Amino acid sequence: MQEQSFKPSQEMTFATVVSDRERLNNYVRETKEKLIKLDLSEVAQCDSAGLALLIEAKRLSARENKMCKIDGMPKIVQALAEFCGVDAILSEC
Repeated sequence: MQEQSFKPSQEMTFATVVSDRERLNNYVRETKEKLIKLDLSEVAQCDSAGLALLIEAKRLSARENKMCKIDGMPKIVQALAEFCGVDAILSEC
């Protein structure tokens, strides 16, 4: 059985974060895996709402007694996380 990953919208912005959060919540709740994988390899844009979604993924995973891992974080997301001072939080995910 192949492990699944959660893929947010290509634009992790205020415009998409509500639907992405709903999908993320369902994914974390429904998956049987103990490791929640977030695949950001297709993300082209990110704003503070997108960063909040990643922090929320960590919180939701912990609530379900699961770990979370971010794969394929684009440089644009990493740079924004560093600028906003949340890179340490996301590195724990």
